[in-house]
Amino acid sequence: MAHNAHWHERLFGQQLLRYENGAFGFAGAQEALYSANITGVYFSFANISQQSDDFVKKLRLLYERLNQDCCEVKKLEVVQVVLWANNDVFSDFENSHRDSLVGMPWFAVPFSEIELKTKLSRRYRIKSGVPTLVLLDRDGGTISVSAQERLLEDPMGTSFPWRPRPVDQVLKDVVLQQGGTYCKEHPSTKEETRYGDLPDAVRGFYFSANWCPPCRAFTPQLAEVYHVIRKREPGFEIVFVSSDRSAESYASYVENMPWLIVPWQQAAVRAELAQLYGIRGIPTLLLLDRNGHIITTDARTELAEDPMAQNFPWKPRAVNILTERYANKLHDYPAIVLFVDGEETELQFAESVLSPAADSYYKKHNINFNCAPEDFSSNCEDDHYLQFLIGLDSETSDILRDLIGLDDVVPLLVGIDIPNRRFAVMEYGVEITVDAVSDFVEKFQKGEVKFIDVNDRVVEDEH
Repeated sequence: MAHNAHWHERLFGQQLLRYENGAFGFAGAQEALYSANITGVYFSFANISQQSDDFVKKLRLLYERLNQDCCEVKKLEVVQVVLWANNDVFSDFENSHRDSLVGMPWFAVPFSEIELKTKLSRRYRIKSGVPTLVLLDRDGGTISVSAQERLLEDPMGTSFPWRPRPVDQVLKDVVLQQGGTYCKEHPSTKEETRYGDLPDAVRGFYFSANWCPPCRAFTPQLAEVYHVIRKREPGFEIVFVSSDRSAESYASYVENMPWLIVPWQQAAVRAELAQLYGIRGIPTLLLLDRNGHIITTDARTELAEDPMAQNFPWKPRAVNILTERYANKLHDYPAIVLFVDGEETELQFAESVLSPAADSYYKKHNINFNCAPEDFSSNCEDDHYLQFLIGLDSETSDILRDLIGLDDVVPLLVGIDIPNRRFAVMEYGVEITVDAVSDFVEKFQKGEVKFIDVNDRVVEDEH
């Protein structure tokens, strides 16, 4: 990929804050970060001082050590994002924000950029109260979403920037254990199986634990779907990675599993796999293609929406059905939504008119579906990643219509830009065709449509 000169501003805004010579000042984000080989995004929490203080000392030592001999090109630049774990601790948020940054040698996202900080937190799935270091390469691509763990293991930065080993290297010398019902599912299997022995096919990694109620509920469902998929694609395999807290709990949990397992004794391997894929919570099911590239990190949700696995392996699609998952993304990215009836013919119609516009948009803006979700907007040529959605007759569609005050008619083509609190509707009476949709999308992007302020529409409806 060519060096992406503008990703700094897309992620951090135009201006960054810095404490220098006893006072705070501003610097342009692109100018401040452009020459850095690695950019670290440090999410700190102003009101859990002890944990943040311990970590920031190590990060500062690393920062100074790496950059001590640097002149123009820094090995590491850091942007601090100050958050709060509990909003009732400080009465003066702005002062506490500045107190967190006094004496720091790096940059920070300004206090006033509340929405931008929220967006960054969602993008990198930051857990409240957990100081986190995300490392980005020169093009804004993600190297690690949990580098704080590597810093604690390697405070001198001997292996910095701690680029993760590929999965086949992590599992190279590991003999995978067989789940309790594995032999029933694989009658002609050999006794010892390594990751490299698996067929050249889609593979799943299932991060889960016996102590986790949602995990225990999901595991039997996954086992059923696993069996269904293997009937169609015998090469498909899952590797279970345990987060159990005891060997006994682990042993009990794997008794009814029909897939392969990273042995309990391989604690370091299990931890490295969790770091490699940035696992933030369980249960998580991710799928890899035959080249080891991630197809989806959210196969659990895909499975829930497609219980017969008809769309397996759930590759990213240009046009998606409006479900709760995609509705949540509306807080970060605008969308073109075509509301239709739930009939199969209407769904086919919606796909036929939206798909050409979506394909053209993604090609034009060089959006790569195979990159990590958090890298979408940093790799886009435009300032937004635009979703293309079909709103069927569902609760999610009803909630969205109510939120912005849309008329209850179908078909209805709408451009929704919640980050900017506005939306636009294709004129009533205009036939919804491939050309009409493409024209609407282009005008929506250029701001040449009649935008309606969400707040005004909601106030209108209340009266």
